[in-house]
Parts: sequence; structure tokens; C-alpha cells
Amino acid sequence: MPYVRFYPISKLKHKYKLDEFINTHSRHKTERENVNLNRNLPNYVRFVMDLFLPHVKKAMWIDSDTIVKCDVVEMARKVLNGDDDNGPAIAAIPVEGKPKGLYEKDKYRNPIPDWGIETSFNAGVYFVNLDRWRKQGLTEKIRQLALKNREYRYWRMGSQPPLALTIGENFEHLPLSWNVKMKTIDEREDMSLEDACVFHWSGPSKPWDGFQHPEEWYPYVHESDKEMMESEEAKE
Repeated sequence: MPYVRFYPISKLKHKYKLDEFINTHSRHKTERENVNLNRNLPNYVRFVMDLFLPHVKKAMWIDSDTIVKCDVVEMARKVLNGDDDNGPAIAAIPVEGKPKGLYEKDKYRNPIPDWGIETSFNAGVYFVNLDRWRKQGLTEKIRQLALKNREYRYWRMGSQPPLALTIGENFEHLPLSWNVKMKTIDEREDMSLEDACVFHWSGPSKPWDGFQHPEEWYPYVHESDKEMMESEEAKE
């Protein structure tokens, strides 16, 4: 039986000052976003894993809107190895272009800084070497950048931009199959549902609402949730 431990968000909030990571600027909410994700504290727990898992060397972050189909332990053993403390602290799939969610100008109408990032990543699925994270002081670097964003408003999203801007291009590349966005899977020629190791329903359209191959989500749903989903489908 795997060992499972739950950490109350209220305790993490106070002990590790999670409020300091929050993007206090308003964010447009779609019809399906019933919470302001910029203020959703669980999104920011990823920044303090090194603190509440002090004896753990490697970890994997996965968003709650994912299904993992491949062996996580096997991949964790393959990535982020070596003795270089300045080496990549995270491993994620590469995404061409600048980090998502940045404004062109800050709150004072000045151009935002050029971070020189041409290849970034999606923060919904990644492995992290917590020893390197600690040695590089990444928690504090992200915290200071998040606090600076409150003054200047560099980005509109929550946890993705500060992590991507702090890491830059210093990350190890995972195979593309380890974070497959379900909203684009049908348009891709280089990936299929059978090839994917991690399904990721990023964005506001979720499988529990019947979007983007909900049949892949359905086998893992608790019976009580299945009844609710079937009831919602019947209403439509």
C-alpha cells in the first residue's frame, strides 16, 4: 500500500507564508472558473515543497486535472541526476516561445523586462530535484519575484509565470508524451491518446464537464461522482 500523507492547506499557508506568492491583480474569470485562480492557495504549494518535504530529493508535481498512465518512478529515476548543484532543478516538456500569461507593459505602461526566454514549459506536470532547488534558493527567488509583480503587474496568471521566469531555460526536457494537452490532442500528428503518458486537461474546459475526451477520465472517477456526471449529462 503506497504511503499517503495529506497536508492541510491552512497549516501550509501560515507556516510557509503562501499568501506572499499570490497574484493580487484581478483576472478575468470564464463561466467555468468559479474561483479566482490567482488567489487559489493550492496552486502555490508547489513553491514550498522543498520546505515541507525536507528529506526528499526528488518529487513530481501534477495538477489535479491529469491522468498518469506511465511509471512515474521509472521516469523519476532517469531525470535530474548528477552532482551539479547548479544544474536544472526541474524537468518538464519544452514549449516554444516566451512564458504564458505575460503582459506587454507593466502597471505603469512601461515595457516589461526581457527575460531572454525563448523556450519555456507548462508548470502543470514536472519533476523536481529538491536538493538543487534548495541549493539554488528557488523558493525565495520566486517569492521575491511574486512580490515584485504586485507592484509592477508583469503577468495576469497565478503560479505559472513566476516559476517559468525564475527557472528560465535551465530545465531538463521531458518526452512530449509526459504532458499531453487534451484540448489539442486531436489536432496533433506527432501524438495520439495511445502514446500519451500524462493526459492534461489544462484550461477551463474539464473532463468532468464533458469536454475533451471525457471517456479517458471516466474510468478513474469515484462512483458518487459518476452519478453526478451522468445527472448533468441527462440535463443537457
